[in-house]
Amino acid sequence: MRLFFAIFLIFSGCSQQVKRKPHVPISPLAIRELQIKRTANFQELVGRGVIEFRWTDEDGKHREQGDVDFWKQGEALSLRISKLGELIMWFGGNANQIWLFDLLRDETTLSINGESNLFSDIKMALVLLGLSPLPAGELIVAKDGVVTLLDIQGKKWTILFDQDMNRPVEITVVDSDETSRAIHRRGIRVELENLNELHWPVTGGLIDLTSTRGNTEIKIAFETLSTVVSAEKFDRVMSLSFLEKALKPVRTYTAKDD
Repeated sequence: MRLFFAIFLIFSGCSQQVKRKPHVPISPLAIRELQIKRTANFQELVGRGVIEFRWTDEDGKHREQGDVDFWKQGEALSLRISKLGELIMWFGGNANQIWLFDLLRDETTLSINGESNLFSDIKMALVLLGLSPLPAGELIVAKDGVVTLLDIQGKKWTILFDQDMNRPVEITVVDSDETSRAIHRRGIRVELENLNELHWPVTGGLIDLTSTRGNTEIKIAFETLSTVVSAEKFDRVMSLSFLEKALKPVRTYTAKDD
């Protein structure tokens, strides 16, 4: 029931447009400082929700949906995706490596740095999700309040902020011939330990992500996000070697095999 209700929320959100409010001019330095402050408590996160993703590869077009358990630790990410209680995928990685366990096939497969992985760049994905500050680079504030950024790797970012909540609501990244986009359709409060809920920071709770890489579309609806992680086993959910032993993939593909 939780899955179907949340999927309904996802599709309902897709029909909505992000409302742009009048923006008060703000300096590039102030924007960067505000985003560093907003995400300072997000170094370690645990979350629950639902996810739907579509992608295209050599086998054609694919679509899957399920419940998602979400972990963030620094610049590392881990997503466990299940459907009707059965594990179907496990995705994760960090700034150096990305991996995906696919349990949808007859034989469990592991893809490392593969083209079909959900995100091509974890650091970029965390910014698109609103959970990491803007990357280093040159910031420019346009007249309509939309911020543009050319980062040190040459990616061009365009970001629209909700100034009331001080969070991004629309982000586009152009990297060579690949374009990625995130639309944050509603917010969610992130639980902070020993702090009243009214003072919890707000980040994206219903997010649409698209990428021209593999015609990828990802929709995430978070039900909870929390910084209370004392019971979480980060050493396991972030460890590729541990998950290999637990999930026992029959086949492993790496980028160098291409």
